[in-house]
Amino acid sequence: MSSSSSSDGMEGDMIGAFQAEYEEAMLNLEAEPRRPRRRREFIRRDRLGAHDRLYEDYFAAEYNYGYYLADGIYPSWPVFMKGVTLPQSEKHRLFTAAQSAWRKDVECAFGVLKARFNILAVPGRSYSRRTLGLIMRACVILHNMIIDDERDTNLENIYETVDSNVGPAIHNNAPPSLAARIQMDNEMRDSPMYTQLQHDLIEHVWANA
Repeated sequence: MSSSSSSDGMEGDMIGAFQAEYEEAMLNLEAEPRRPRRRREFIRRDRLGAHDRLYEDYFAAEYNYGYYLADGIYPSWPVFMKGVTLPQSEKHRLFTAAQSAWRKDVECAFGVLKARFNILAVPGRSYSRRTLGLIMRACVILHNMIIDDERDTNLENIYETVDSNVGPAIHNNAPPSLAARIQMDNEMRDSPMYTQLQHDLIEHVWANA
């Protein structure tokens, strides 16, 4: 328990250090006079809000499990949230359009991060949800710092390609019992739960449209 707490503390300190360095760099950038130079088009965005949306969409939690935003080829399990096939009502059309837009945004954003940070390209099943969140947040902050640093340079999406053996941490906690694993597997394949979850999300999107 002490080792886990120490690890979480180190991860939190790392994210805090990244954030502090980023904010200091931005303040220095605003204070320094800019020399006229050829610039790429730069659009300021709500990056913290974008990260929150990314995290909520990719690791969104409803019921007992998170779910992935998926297309129609995936099974109707509560860990995959799909749009409505052949939507007829206005509610279903709105939800399906919103789900498709969010899924494409997440796929695009995650693809960019995965191409730059190898830690996102290796299995992460043994990481805790909090650790996954810290990894994603650190990658988003680092990516934004790189973009800000390179925005006045005439570059065309040059990414570093570094081979890495970074892999998931090995935890010494006892694995779930066979009965618990069977129960988890059954819950993740529960089609009625998927139907109810999709219905609740449709109503949520409609109420907040």
